[in-house]
Amino acid sequence: MDKYPIWDFPTRLFHWALLISLSGSWITAEAGFDWTQVHIYFGYTALGLILFRIIWGICGTPYARFTTFIKSPLKALKELGQLASAKPTLSPGHSATGGWATVVLLLLIAIQATTGLFVSDDIFYAGPYNPVVSSDLAGRLAYIHHLNFSVLQGFVALHIFIIAWYQLRKGENLTAAMLTGNKRVDGPVPQPVITPWLRFVLVAAFAALSITLLVWFAPEPVYLY
Repeated sequence: MDKYPIWDFPTRLFHWALLISLSGSWITAEAGFDWTQVHIYFGYTALGLILFRIIWGICGTPYARFTTFIKSPLKALKELGQLASAKPTLSPGHSATGGWATVVLLLLIAIQATTGLFVSDDIFYAGPYNPVVSSDLAGRLAYIHHLNFSVLQGFVALHIFIIAWYQLRKGENLTAAMLTGNKRVDGPVPQPVITPWLRFVLVAAFAALSITLLVWFAPEPVYLY
């Protein structure tokens, strides 16, 4: 069982940048009104990261693509049944379960960041697109925003638990793999993953520009004081 370059730099950068963005969003949400604007910036960042990952999941390196790691739900369920086993998975890229977990995480964060564009605290701040929706719809979106964040917190806690379980029970250091890009694989990998730097720069620039324009052309934010 040898280690191979599996995770390209853009995928790893996305992973850790998203961790920082989610942590920052959580901290600033709990810190009070003085940190609301920073919380909004973390939301923009998360939205840009999700857009980048979706595009990279289509045109990125092999193990970053959705077509590679989204496998049959039956295979994912079968893999879940083997979770208690000490036998490591050692699959190149995401396992079947990990692939679906990635999709769920992207969906939850997309919902969180998107609903945040429309909500208002009815006191000081409102999202940039709050003026284009009714107060009733804004209230429903705010409810989804807060409920979804609780779901997201639970999902992240489960994610951390699974990573620890794989380390302690199966001997797979998934954290190190996402730091270095190298992953143990049971069997040879046909071709080592090499980062296409120009493609990465173009996709990152497109995602950043898209979110910038989304905010730039929004109605003026409503400051309720």
